[in-house]
Amino acid sequence: MSERKHHLKLQGFYTNENYESKQTARGATVPLRNRDQHGSSLRREFSSALASYQQKRQTIDSPLSEELGIYIELTSFPNQPLPFDNIDNKSFRLKSLSNKDSIEHAVVFVPESKRDVFHKKIEEYLDNSRLNKKGEPRNHKLIDSIRSVRLADIKSFWTDNPDYFPEDRNQQVWIELWLGKDSNTSQEFVSLLAERLGGELGNSSQTFFDCTVHLIKVSISQLENAVYLISNLKELRRAKEVPVPIVSSEPQEQLEWANNVLQRISNPNDVSTSVVILDTGVNYNNPLLSPFSNASYSECWLPTWPHCDNYILGSPPYSPHGSLQAGIAAYGDLQKAALSNDNIEITHIIESGRILPPTGTNDPKLYGEITLGTLNKLEINNPNISRVYSLAVTSDPEYLGGQPSSWSSQLDDSAFNFSEDFNRLFIISTGNNRAISPYVDYWEQAHLSQIEDPAQAWNAITVGAYTELTTVDEYGFDDWSPFAEAGDVSPSARTSVNWGWKRHAPYKPELVAEAGNRLLSPDKQSLTEADTVSLLTTSGRTTGQLFETTRDSSAATAVVSNYAAQLMAEYPDLWPETVRGLLIHSANWTDKMLRRFNALKTDHTQTVAKETMLRSVGYGVPNFDRAKYSLTNELTMVAENTITPFEQGSTTSSDPKLGNMQLYQLPWPASVLRDLPNNINVKLKVTLSYFIEPNPSRRGFKQRYSYQSHALRFEVIRPGQTLSNFKGKVNALMADVNYDGPEGDSSGWKYGSDFRKRGSIHSDIWTGSPQDLADMDTIAICPVGGWWKYKTGLDRWQNDVRYSLLISLEAPDVEIDLYSEIVTLIENTVVIET
Repeated sequence: MSERKHHLKLQGFYTNENYESKQTARGATVPLRNRDQHGSSLRREFSSALASYQQKRQTIDSPLSEELGIYIELTSFPNQPLPFDNIDNKSFRLKSLSNKDSIEHAVVFVPESKRDVFHKKIEEYLDNSRLNKKGEPRNHKLIDSIRSVRLADIKSFWTDNPDYFPEDRNQQVWIELWLGKDSNTSQEFVSLLAERLGGELGNSSQTFFDCTVHLIKVSISQLENAVYLISNLKELRRAKEVPVPIVSSEPQEQLEWANNVLQRISNPNDVSTSVVILDTGVNYNNPLLSPFSNASYSECWLPTWPHCDNYILGSPPYSPHGSLQAGIAAYGDLQKAALSNDNIEITHIIESGRILPPTGTNDPKLYGEITLGTLNKLEINNPNISRVYSLAVTSDPEYLGGQPSSWSSQLDDSAFNFSEDFNRLFIISTGNNRAISPYVDYWEQAHLSQIEDPAQAWNAITVGAYTELTTVDEYGFDDWSPFAEAGDVSPSARTSVNWGWKRHAPYKPELVAEAGNRLLSPDKQSLTEADTVSLLTTSGRTTGQLFETTRDSSAATAVVSNYAAQLMAEYPDLWPETVRGLLIHSANWTDKMLRRFNALKTDHTQTVAKETMLRSVGYGVPNFDRAKYSLTNELTMVAENTITPFEQGSTTSSDPKLGNMQLYQLPWPASVLRDLPNNINVKLKVTLSYFIEPNPSRRGFKQRYSYQSHALRFEVIRPGQTLSNFKGKVNALMADVNYDGPEGDSSGWKYGSDFRKRGSIHSDIWTGSPQDLADMDTIAICPVGGWWKYKTGLDRWQNDVRYSLLISLEAPDVEIDLYSEIVTLIENTVVIET
């Protein structure tokens, strides 16, 4: 094997260039309606809404908000978007926007001082003298998009699954109350609102850029008065039930070689990296965990909770789930460590953040606030530790799978961490299929099982389940067979293939890791768990049985968390974005996954096949050695940089516009590559990783209400393409009058540019000849819009954002020292940044 080397850190090698996107947005065409009939109908409906509002207002005591107004619900024609700019401006305020069966429903607040504005727009629409040269009436785009208007009721604000809307109007239930952030979102104000409604306010809340989230226990008949009491109601969602990890681990025998493992452990005295297990607590008194975990590294959401559940024979059930996670997060492959005689070097500690209660269940909580509050305690106690936050606790998927929740949005917000000077890396499990059937192909079951909340978080690594464990050598399982094939998804896997929001959502999971298997009975009628197809880990006990087995996405998440912590320890100065990027950059599909892909291409288009694979297994299984080290003929360059995605618009009153792009001209071993045989394949892999600031309120998730604050894209120069032509391809400002399209060969990419647009990490791999690779020395990083690019984002547009760019060259079939060649080029290059 080639000598392992640290990755190459790039400083400079880029220039900032003025930028204008070549993508042009096209507004939806609005067909003309029967003007007299349609305008008159909307006028009657709006007048009726006003009359109903006035009648109801007379029965309500004085409002809590100083500003008075009316909430109306606008419904679009099928496949006809409502025009943002016309329903969210100085006269009208868009509160929520949902799409049901291709029909948009918007809740709009109209201040009392602006009531006449809508009437006036309808009258102008009906005025024959106001037709334009095309014969279109005044306000055509707005009025002809609206099919109906009515007074909004409390159900209009419900943006969750309609089936979850409480049927019993008088039964008190816990509900997420989303309020626009203004003077009416103080705790005192919200407490007063709960009192006026006759409800019970929860003890946790969350804050985002332009909204706050509160839990309230109230009946629908009580809550409907909120529409007349406050002017900043945005939306309502079901409060999530307490998430409970599924744990079933029954090891067959007590293992007697724990002391042997302990004698071979070495961990440096200056450890400054940890994996934080956000779960049921970690039993740091288990001798296998005590070398790198203790009470000072443990916290709970509530100080009355114990750090972990203690196992007492004959006592109520205890949950060792956090301790099962900790064993893998600490040791990685504990079975390999236990069976070998090698020294065991642990480069990180284990911290525990207990976010689940010891026994029973709590009232529903805002688990985003619980997660953040618990990890904040750990950070305050030990501020100088670099952390990987490992979360294998999930709840039911959102109504539209992949759509952000209060929990997933809090994790994205905590990762981006706008108000502080450090970012966080979260690693989250997909959740598990809890009803695996022996009668249905496990691949199909995985597609029917949607990834759970909060694993849709954009800034996190979401880890899915795959397995290589197919050996059946356990007593009592003669003639049983592994249910899943080696290299395939695990039977418990969940995917994002059938997410309802996948047009906007990231590809999840990004990675899959070992999660164990199931055994199928000889008659193929039943499935069972077994130690032989599970992962060895630590138990939650202090004495006696110190080892246990575990499986499923929880185990896979612990595996990747272990990798991430080792990377942080090896490269303590790397950003969380970079650690995330290196793990995903190292991943590849197994042979079985490639066969799945080829089978999909037989029955579907390339596009469907690629998306199905990305939403089933992501970028594949991480190769930890490649994530951690370069080789002489397989090397990785790392660039950590900042970019200003937006700049001042043409006037101080206009929206900001896209800022600079950055053009990398890399230290490239072009002459060495050209001298290689042209009949071998070499590879170029590029990964772009960054974090976004979320905007989770549901107002269409587009334009100024996009979920992401910004986005970035990368483009690579093609073989045979000149630099000037490449600049003209990616930048409208650089395309001169002679530009007539891109030069060069665009083939060779595994995914292609259309699959580098979802989420906040983009990765692709090119395969081709060394001679073609010699030409591919230039990469452009281009900004894309988000909610920062609008006046409603206030001054956010002025901020720089961080990103990590990873570039790998691979020539595995030849003995060549590309690494040293690039080191020489870096040392001999005078870097000038502009």
